[in-house]
Amino acid sequence: MADRFREKGVKVYVGNLSRTADERDLREVFERHGRLNDVWIARRPPGFGFVWYESHRDAEEAVRACDNKVLHGEPLRVEISHSRRGFGPGPTVPPPPPRG
Repeated sequence: MADRFREKGVKVYVGNLSRTADERDLREVFERHGRLNDVWIARRPPGFGFVWYESHRDAEEAVRACDNKVLHGEPLRVEISHSRRGFGPGPTVPPPPPRG
């Protein structure tokens, strides 16, 4: 499963999304900084999403340009994602505790 997400490219976390923000809004904001492979917005719970870039350079440029950019009245929080899972509640998701 992790390979499926790795194949999408460089994952960028987008936080503090307005409930009214949609995939088209994110594409419009982030495509200016490079070629996107995918866009995903959480709905339960709302407020964050991810965009995937083909290149790390484009992803870094998007982070610099879009962090604190206002979208639908809210300043975005944008950073390179380091999560271990494809979808999570933020840019870094700790591994689950060991069982036993």
